[in-house]
Amino acid sequence: MDNAAHLVSRLVTLTRSSGYLAPDHATAAAATLLEARPLTPPLAALGSGLVRHAAIFDPFDRDTLRLAEDVNRTLGHPPMGDWLAKARRLTAAEPVPEAINPPDPRAAAPDALLTHVLAQPANAHRYPVLLALWRAGAREQLIRAIEIMAASPSGLLAGPMLAWGAYGAGEPLLAQMLLDESVTAFPAHTLRARMALDQGDTAGARDHLLATLDAEPFQPAAIEQLAGLADGHAGPGPTPGPNTHICLYSWNKPDMLARTVASLAATRLGQARVTILNNGTTTCPPDELERRVREAAPGLAASLAFVHLPVNVGAPAARNWLLAMPEVRAARLVAFLDDDVLLPPHWLSRLTATLARFPEAAAAGCKCVNQGVRTIQYAFRNLSEVGERKIRFTPNAPTLMDMGQFDAARPCLTVMGCCHLLHRERLDRLNVPDFGVRFSPSQVDDIEHDMQIWKAGGQVIYDGGVAVVHLQDTGGARTRASLAQAHANHHKLEHTFSHDDLLRMDKATARADRLHFTRALGTVLPTLDGPAGAFWRMLHPLLLEALAD
Repeated sequence: MDNAAHLVSRLVTLTRSSGYLAPDHATAAAATLLEARPLTPPLAALGSGLVRHAAIFDPFDRDTLRLAEDVNRTLGHPPMGDWLAKARRLTAAEPVPEAINPPDPRAAAPDALLTHVLAQPANAHRYPVLLALWRAGAREQLIRAIEIMAASPSGLLAGPMLAWGAYGAGEPLLAQMLLDESVTAFPAHTLRARMALDQGDTAGARDHLLATLDAEPFQPAAIEQLAGLADGHAGPGPTPGPNTHICLYSWNKPDMLARTVASLAATRLGQARVTILNNGTTTCPPDELERRVREAAPGLAASLAFVHLPVNVGAPAARNWLLAMPEVRAARLVAFLDDDVLLPPHWLSRLTATLARFPEAAAAGCKCVNQGVRTIQYAFRNLSEVGERKIRFTPNAPTLMDMGQFDAARPCLTVMGCCHLLHRERLDRLNVPDFGVRFSPSQVDDIEHDMQIWKAGGQVIYDGGVAVVHLQDTGGARTRASLAQAHANHHKLEHTFSHDDLLRMDKATARADRLHFTRALGTVLPTLDGPAGAFWRMLHPLLLEALAD
């Protein structure tokens, strides 16, 4: 494999794993590409695309805008030329940013961050703080900051990003207004695609995804979403039959469990059965727990069963108990849900279709988002570093702001266990062991089970088209005891697999993921014309070369 194929494959993979590169990372990667000698057309095209990313995502940074102008002058991309001309005009009267230290977003309260936005005349100072409010999920302050920036002379240069923030905060009318008034850039088209999909308009979503690729060809996520649409994977999927069983287990959260089951009852369940394991709840007696749940979801009563345990046996043993029940063993598909989730209507049918689309997959999971402002809590994880008794994972939320970058399906090492669909026939065929009770009471058991699937020769699939609200962030504030439990279970995990096992898993997941993207690109490429078609036809042979290495 030559250096060009290696660079292109690595950057495509990095971008897909990160969602979008941060502006400073994008410009650094672009410099590596554009300084290569010889500077081949694919490297020049990819490097200029990364510079465009940096400018669009940080539109008030004067140095980045100057770099984008220089690159676009040499490696012209007409949509970017139009955007840069408008950016130059809108930012001409912007105050030159002074050297002001903003509040530390990790320590400052949302109101203090909003006060900073109000006090600054330069959008170059406002914008990073607005993004910090978005990442923090501070809904009220985020909306106010969006309104402040949108009313400023140059604020609508960032209009597409502001619109994504408003949409994630549950303000679709504000988002639509910002899209209509803003300087158009590729994030605007991706948001219109998301809006269309949320309304069930797959044809409209396809048109907007093609438009976003014309505006900025280097968007691997859009390629994967288009491939999913071509496969008919964006619809509600098949109606679940009686061979599907949904399992929940709960300990001492009767109200939250009732809220979860009410959400479950509002989804398309078909003929699926539901069993709830009461894992030794002590805050109310079993009959009261049943009453609260049944009252919250009266329409589910006919398909709902309860199992009451006298003590808490922990999460992995609870899963195994449910899997061992005759009615669950008879099911072809088994879903596990946490007792603190809110589900979209199509979650089960979509994940069922995902397992059908990926015949080697024994498990599929969702995109886990926070409530309030829709930020990403957990997407997927792969291995980042392995050694003898050493496991390091990639971040579970590489970028917190949900802008469609993780909306497609793809193979990965592990997914969030709060909404997991298992294919029993494939698990049995692969002889995948049960959930490891050594990880009781909780933490890591779902990760280890996914890794056992890969070790056995199967696959795990992440499907970002299913966005589940997880009400309790497992990565949030923890007690010393819970931190100790998590560290101890990670130590156990590191002693579960040999170094050779981990190396094989890492190679298998990386190859499956790269092969999936290459196939997705092959599906979409015949439909692309203009700049997007030219761009990806240059990169496609290099990706195939890297895959064959």
